[in-house]
Amino acid sequence: MMIQRFVPGRRRSVAPRATTLRTRPAVEPMERRELLASALTIGNPRVVEGTGGAGPAMSFTVSLLIPSTVPVTVSYNTADRTARAGSDYVAASGTLTFAPGELAKSVPVTIVPDALPEPTESFTMNLSNPINAILSGATGLGSIVDDDTAVAPALSVADVRMSRGLGGSRTMSFTIALNAAQAAPVTVTAATGNWSAVAGVDYAASTQVFTFAPGETSKTFSVTIYGTPTPVAEKKFLVRLRGTTAALARGTAAGTLVFGA
Repeated sequence: MMIQRFVPGRRRSVAPRATTLRTRPAVEPMERRELLASALTIGNPRVVEGTGGAGPAMSFTVSLLIPSTVPVTVSYNTADRTARAGSDYVAASGTLTFAPGELAKSVPVTIVPDALPEPTESFTMNLSNPINAILSGATGLGSIVDDDTAVAPALSVADVRMSRGLGGSRTMSFTIALNAAQAAPVTVTAATGNWSAVAGVDYAASTQVFTFAPGETSKTFSVTIYGTPTPVAEKKFLVRLRGTTAALARGTAAGTLVFGA
């Protein structure tokens, strides 16, 4: 057995003692709560468009994840995507204020209904300028779901009857109607033609091309007619529709000129 002899003046070596270092967490529980309390998010609503009358309201919900102990404010505004402000929805902007303890606020947006078949359209609600908060989600997507059934286009023109006057000229207006609003433009040509009335004597010959923009259902074809002081029988001329890919539900109309003032 070996005995270690103690020698005066020599230090005895001691193995280092293992130590455990305590590290501070990246985010303390209280700090984490404060961060969550100041985090704002916004939803992504969907509504069915409707076809007439007052439009439906779309509501964007803006939320705080945890109630704040101080007031929180944030600005909001809409922005176009495939939906357009004024024709598909009413633009909105402003500021929301969360009182201490409040968790949610709503931002209503009015949808503009129509009878035009179209795909689902969308716009955004954007949050900005938060005070006492951070933006966890700064943009909400609003989707407008179409509920209109596509109808094949068909055009018609209506008869017109009016007094021609005793002199000078007047305007006879023919209404060209499209049976339903369309998603794509519809083009048609309207032209006058003699019957018992003669162009240059009883009326002015006219040809006009019309384009119905998406959503439009009515156009007016104006024809100048001439008065006469001499008593004459009723006279007629024709208005014909042509040059269109739409069906012609009624492609010809009569313009009847009646003697008198």
